[in-house]
Amino acid sequence: MSEVIKDIIQKEIVKSLGKNIAHGLLKLAPRVGKTKIGIDIIKKEKAVSILWVTPNTQLRDVDIPNEFRRWNAKTYLKKTTIICYNSLINHKGNYDKIILDEYQDLTDKNAKPLLDGTIKYRSILGLSGTHPEHEEKHFLYRLLKLDTLYEISINKAVELGLIADYTINVVQCKLNDVDKNIEAGNKFKRFFTTEQANYNYLTKRIAQAMLLEPEKEMMLNLARMRFIHNSPTKLEVAKYLFDKLTGRKIIFASNIKQSKEFTKHLYNSKTKKTHLEKFLAGKINDLACVNAGGIGFTYKNVDNFIVMQANSDKKGNITQKICRSLVLQENYKATIWMICLLDTQDEIWVQKALKNFKASSINYVNFNNI
Repeated sequence: MSEVIKDIIQKEIVKSLGKNIAHGLLKLAPRVGKTKIGIDIIKKEKAVSILWVTPNTQLRDVDIPNEFRRWNAKTYLKKTTIICYNSLINHKGNYDKIILDEYQDLTDKNAKPLLDGTIKYRSILGLSGTHPEHEEKHFLYRLLKLDTLYEISINKAVELGLIADYTINVVQCKLNDVDKNIEAGNKFKRFFTTEQANYNYLTKRIAQAMLLEPEKEMMLNLARMRFIHNSPTKLEVAKYLFDKLTGRKIIFASNIKQSKEFTKHLYNSKTKKTHLEKFLAGKINDLACVNAGGIGFTYKNVDNFIVMQANSDKKGNITQKICRSLVLQENYKATIWMICLLDTQDEIWVQKALKNFKASSINYVNFNNI
């Protein structure tokens, strides 16, 4: 029944665009079928030349061509050039239709050929489930005259039965204020301090910089961010969860070094796809990723998703990671775990990262009670 509903809604979206050439943004929750909708619009408009811009090589070389074949659009596949966003800056050409897949990846830099006429086009269609909050990106969309044409939120998609329902467990923990296991100081004098003391020092320095040394504020904010990402407490909690949770599981760590603490089955920017493909095929039951794997992949029969680190989600990358779990399956409800350091900037990041999800589906759990 869900596939019938999805088909009806997809047709409704295409129909809502009318007889005009579609130029603008479709904000569609992950798993609604935005690639098929993009292909249906191409077919409807009978586009004669298409440039499809996408985030990664897996989508470029495998997934998108397969979608064209799946939806009886081989003729249009022959007319389509598929590239990644990092190649857009050097691309030239004249196209009837440009598809910006995951349009939040468009930047001032890679959009230059679209703005200066190096790439000529009749219309642009942006597809994404995670509309970015960056004002500079909104300005870019305005320059390209990309207004919102249709929108389905994550929670609306759950309500319509297009994606799986979910529970998000926010595991709260506190910085260690006892063990002096954090190396601090400068190149002339090094010493060890507690996590809590080091966090307090960095926060104090940021406050001072805002008033007295604004040129140092960004550097200090980055230092505090890296400190939170690499918190020994957060790693300890994540390792406990990863070992305790049963069934098939995937964790998104803060960095590659950290990901190696969980399993030998890794997928990141430095690895091949061997373990990813085995996990997708059900041949292994755990996988550790960082950012690669967070967009464009469908993970089925996964019992637990763990996201170690939130951010303000201005580009939607945390929403994308969570939505990898929302694959509609029989008798399935997604379970997501997110780790949060109390009384730190981490709490603010978690709050912002979860703004697109139902409050009634979010549980706050103290680590000591697990």
